[in-house]
Amino acid sequence: MGFLDRLLRLVGLDFDLDLHSEPFDRITAQLYLGGRPRPEGVGALKAAGITDVVSCLPASERDAMAFLERDFRARFIPVHDGIHEDLSEALPAFFAALSEAGADGRLLVHCEVGVSRSATLAVAHVMRSTGSRFYEAFCSVRACRPQILPNIGFASQLQRFELAHHPRRGASELASLTRYLHEVCNVPGEARVVQAALEAHDFDAYAAIRSIFDGEVPRVVQGVRRR
Repeated sequence: MGFLDRLLRLVGLDFDLDLHSEPFDRITAQLYLGGRPRPEGVGALKAAGITDVVSCLPASERDAMAFLERDFRARFIPVHDGIHEDLSEALPAFFAALSEAGADGRLLVHCEVGVSRSATLAVAHVMRSTGSRFYEAFCSVRACRPQILPNIGFASQLQRFELAHHPRRGASELASLTRYLHEVCNVPGEARVVQAALEAHDFDAYAAIRSIFDGEVPRVVQGVRRR
């Protein structure tokens, strides 16, 4: 443990993410978000009106999730929960699944615990369907499922998704990714320092954080997954 981590522990800023969660939560009229469904939970899904399921689990789990195909239109969009995972194929595939579900359908998107992978897709959907920016959409989804925490690589891609659809606001206003890292992921230091590092690294959160802390990522920073 480095000096910075020891200091953060002493001042009470070192803590683990609580992954306790409900099986699934309603995000919008069409979209539900949750953890890995179990066979014994199918009744609850049907009672909620779920018609479609998108699984973000790895392809090796496809057979274990085959039971879903008996009651729902099930699709696999494998996503690795790593900070260097590229979502350029997963996002359009997920949007296509929502379109296929239709306005009257209800789609559950899930990963293992419904915190990072599936939550990222849910946030992207809210951004796309409401025109909101990344941090606004994140807060909207978190209001429905408080434990969500997209990893910082996914958050970087959500920021770029925002920039592709929204012009930058004034230089005095913090970017969505800056607010996410500072207010949610607990990156130490001044928000303006984080913002400057992000701008210098094309909104790559991992590279920006490493540049601030001499090539390291403080252990206190949440949303770092290298599995």
